[in-house]
Amino acid sequence: MRLTWIWIHVILSAIIIRTMGVVIAMKREKNITMKEAKEKTGLSSRQIRYYDQQDLIFPARSSGNQRLFSGNDIKRLVKIKDLLAAGNSIETVRSKLKAPEVNQDFEAAADFDDHFDDYSDVDLDSLYPVSNRSELIKKLSRSNRKHSQEEEE
Repeated sequence: MRLTWIWIHVILSAIIIRTMGVVIAMKREKNITMKEAKEKTGLSSRQIRYYDQQDLIFPARSSGNQRLFSGNDIKRLVKIKDLLAAGNSIETVRSKLKAPEVNQDFEAAADFDDHFDDYSDVDLDSLYPVSNRSELIKKLSRSNRKHSQEEEE
C-alpha cells in the first residue's frame, strides 16, 4: 500500500512540476497557435498532435484547451522532425530528447502561489478527468500534508 502511495505521489508531483512550468513559461514568453507552429516547423497539425500525445512536446493550453507553443516547443518540434527524417524511431527520439527543464523563476513561482491559493476551498473528488489543474495541485498539497501527518503519528 505504501509503495502504491509513493508511485501515485511521484506521478502526480510530475504533473505539478509540468503545470508550474507551463504557468511560468506562459508569463515569460509569447506563445503561438497551432497554425503558426505548422508554418514555422513545416509539420502538419496531425504530426504535432501525435508528438504531444507521445509526450515528446509539452505545449501550454489556452482556456479553450488549444495548444499554445513557446519558442522552445518550436525548437523541440524541429529537432524531432530532423531526428525522424534521419530514420530514428519515436522511441529513439524520446530517448535522445530529455524532458524540458523547468526554470524556477522566483517571481513567477510566487505569482503561481498567489493563484494556487485561489482554489483553497475547491474539493476534487476524482483525479480523472482533471479539467482544472489548479484544483489537482491544491488537492495533492492537502493530501500530501495529511499523509505526512499520518506518518509522523
